[in-house]
Amino acid sequence: MQRRAEFLLTRAPSASGLEVTDHRPAEIAGNDAEHRISLEDKNKKGVDDRARGVHIHPMSKELDLSAMENCVCFNLRRVTRIVTQFFDAEMRRHGIRPTQGTILLALNAVESWSMAELSDRLGMDRTTLVRNLRPLQRDGLAKALGGGRGGRVEVSITAKGQKKIKESLPAWRSAQSGTVKTLGEKRWSAILSDLETAALALNKQH
Repeated sequence: MQRRAEFLLTRAPSASGLEVTDHRPAEIAGNDAEHRISLEDKNKKGVDDRARGVHIHPMSKELDLSAMENCVCFNLRRVTRIVTQFFDAEMRRHGIRPTQGTILLALNAVESWSMAELSDRLGMDRTTLVRNLRPLQRDGLAKALGGGRGGRVEVSITAKGQKKIKESLPAWRSAQSGTVKTLGEKRWSAILSDLETAALALNKQH
């Protein structure tokens, strides 16, 4: 039986108004029926079985940020896995994974990228990027030219890759629409802004 995935969206005094945590069972955190959002109907709410059970509830004024269950990294990675699984379920029938789709969209936006430029643009380390590029190259969706000892590697999309984008775009839009509908446009816009601010600030620190 597939393990049921749940996550808690908790109001916080930030621009986004949300902080993700999962330190309590959903049935405890969601006693107030007015704050429970049922996601049983995938088409209606835009989330499949893996992300069923989203709860939005008021947060206490004091949050113990030293507690492991409130770890920023843990909670962001956990929710990212759930969202990735949801997008993957929509897109895999087209033979493409969400991460690979993101790479193709980036390649389609510019005539060609160096490996270093693409890695920086996508926020991926080179090893992860190369691993995700391999199946795209194997299937003729992307190509890499150059290389060698210290040589510049140019990566670009192929005509077949552009066709694949057109085929998979409706599936991506469906997943995107369902996710944004679950969160709300204003809330997602605020979350996106907060995440970008955090990423820029943290990137300067290392």
